[in-house]
Amino acid sequence: MIIETIPLDSALCITLQDQTRHYFGGYYHVKVLVYCDIPLELSFFADAAEYGHAESIMGSSVRFQRILEKMAVPESGIDSVRDSLISAFHDTALAYLSDPGFPPRFVRSEYRKCVKKPSTIRSSRA
Repeated sequence: MIIETIPLDSALCITLQDQTRHYFGGYYHVKVLVYCDIPLELSFFADAAEYGHAESIMGSSVRFQRILEKMAVPESGIDSVRDSLISAFHDTALAYLSDPGFPPRFVRSEYRKCVKKPSTIRSSRA
């Protein structure tokens, strides 16, 4: 269930999705997935060739994703814990994500990670 969507000045939108699940007994794993899909733009890269390479290995967008969570929350505390996690996100990470320099920095960082990954060799199993 989507809790909130936060539009940013850069035409991006952050989505907060509740993924709370029963843990055990009367306790719950309170979990909020935060994500934002950032489209690749030519201006994020040194040149068109680098942009083309990035698009070929990463696709047309890159997902920023964070998990806000707390384990073993009694049922009576779910709402207050969820609200606390979301409030902490608003107080800290939201300002960082709202910075106009965030999308290009994040996309370039993810691109560097993809380029540095050693290619995996797949073997068929009989």
